[in-house]
Amino acid sequence: MSTSIDSSTIPYHPAPLEDSNEKDTGFQRSLSNASRELMRSVTQYTEYDVAIGHAMEEAKEEQEMKDHPSSNDEESSDANTPPQPAFKFFSKSNIPFFRKYMMIVLIMIIFVFSVFSIYWGSMFHRNSRLTNLTVLLVTESDESLPLSQALINVSKEKLIASKLGYVIKSNISEDEVIDKVYKQKYWGAIYVNNNTVSNLITDAFKNGDDSDLNTTDFVKCYYETGRDLNGMRSYVEPPLLEFSIAFQNYLHSTTYPSIISNLTSDEFSKLRNSNLLTSYPSIQFTDGKPASDPVVLAPLQIGLIYIIILTFFQFMWFLQIHGEMAKKLSPIRYILYRMIASQFNYLCLSLGYSALNAAFQISFNKTWSGGFGVMWMISYLTMSAVGGANENIGLLCFATLPPVMGFWMIFFVITNISATFSPIPVCPGLFRFTEAMPIKNSYELMKILLFDTYKGNQGRHWGILIAWIALNNLLLPLCLMFFSFRMKKTMAKAASASAANKK
Repeated sequence: MSTSIDSSTIPYHPAPLEDSNEKDTGFQRSLSNASRELMRSVTQYTEYDVAIGHAMEEAKEEQEMKDHPSSNDEESSDANTPPQPAFKFFSKSNIPFFRKYMMIVLIMIIFVFSVFSIYWGSMFHRNSRLTNLTVLLVTESDESLPLSQALINVSKEKLIASKLGYVIKSNISEDEVIDKVYKQKYWGAIYVNNNTVSNLITDAFKNGDDSDLNTTDFVKCYYETGRDLNGMRSYVEPPLLEFSIAFQNYLHSTTYPSIISNLTSDEFSKLRNSNLLTSYPSIQFTDGKPASDPVVLAPLQIGLIYIIILTFFQFMWFLQIHGEMAKKLSPIRYILYRMIASQFNYLCLSLGYSALNAAFQISFNKTWSGGFGVMWMISYLTMSAVGGANENIGLLCFATLPPVMGFWMIFFVITNISATFSPIPVCPGLFRFTEAMPIKNSYELMKILLFDTYKGNQGRHWGILIAWIALNNLLLPLCLMFFSFRMKKTMAKAASASAANKK
C-alpha cells in the first residue's frame, strides 16, 4: 500500500550560499602573490646573477623552503617581514654604482675610438694615395710622335695625374702588356697598338684619304676587374674613362691642329672630301677578368664577415655538449676531442656554405675543373682559421671578463676587413698587416677561383691560412687549462663567500 507524502508538509531548509566576497578575495590574493613573485624574479634572475650562479643558489633556497614550509602561513610571514626602505637614487650608498656605471661607459667610448678608428683610418687621406695605383702607359718607340706625345701630355695633366700613377714605357708588345697587368705589376695599361700609328695618321692627313684608316684600334686599355672588385670600380675604371675623354679633347684641341698646320695648301684642300677632321682615335677598353654577375659579391664580401660570426655561434652552441663529453674523457683525450670536433664542425659548415654559393649558380670552374672542392677547402680553412681564434679568445674572455668577448668580435672583424675590400696601396702603410690576416688571404684565393686571376701568390695565401690553424690548435690546450684553472679558483672563492654568509 503506497503512501503519498505532501510536499507542503516538509519544512524548507535553503542551502547555504557561498561567500562570494571571500572567494574573490582569495583569488585576488593568489593573483597578487603571483604578480609579486613574477616581478621579484625580474630583479632576482638578472643576466649577471644567472651568469655567476647567484640565481641558481637562490632558486635552490626557494625550493627548499617550498619542500619544508614553516608553521606560519604566508600572510603572517608577509606581515612580519619589515618593509623595504625607500630607494633614494642619489644617496651616498649608490656612489659605487655610479662609479662603475661611468667607468663602463668610458671603457666603451675608448673602445670606439681605439678600434673603430682602425677602419676609419684605412680611409683617411685616401685621395692623396691614389697615385700608388700605377698604370702602364706604353708609347711608340719615338715618344715625340704626335699620338705618343698626346698620351704623355694627358697623363701629366693635374686632374689626370692626381688620380692614378702613370709609368711611361715604350716599345712593348701587346702580349707583354697584358701579361704585366695579369701578373698584377700594374692596375691597368694604356698602350698604342703598334709603332706606326702616328705615321698612319700623318700620312692620311697628307694624302686626304681615310679609306684605309681605322682609328678604333690605335690605342687600347686593358685592366682586370677580378683583381679587386671595389678597387677597380671605385679607383681605377673612372680615372681611365676620364683619361680617354681628356685624350680625345687633346687630339681635337692640340694634336690635329698641329698636324694641319704643317700641311701644304694642296694637302689641306684634299681634307674636304675626307672625315679625318672628325675621326679621332678613341681608347678601346678591355676587361680581361670581368665580374658581370652581382651575386659573386656575396661570398667575396659580406659572406666572409658572416664566416667570422658563424664560427662564434658554433663555439657557443657546442658548449653544453663539450661539457657533457668532458665528464667521460681523460684530460688529454678531451683536448684532442675539442680539436677534432672543431675541425669536423668547420668541415661541415664550410660544405654548407659552399653548397649555398653553388645553389645561386656561382661558377667555380673558371680556374680549376673541380672548383667546388676548391671552394669547399677555401671555406673550411677560413672557418678553421678565424674559428680557432674565436674559440681561444672566447675561453680567455669567459674566464676573466665575459663582456670583452663582444669587443673581440668587433675588433677581429674590423682588423680583417679594414684593408681587404679596398686596395692596400691606397691605405696607410700600417695596414699592410692585413696581408697576414685570414680573411684577406681567403679573399685572394676566392678571386683566383672565381675570376682566374694571377696564381703566383696563392702559395702564400694557402700557407698563411694553414699557419693560423696550426697556431690556434697549439694554443687551444693552454687556453683550456687557463679557463679551467681560473674558473675553479673563482668558484672556490664564491663557495667560501657563500659559506661565510650562511654562518
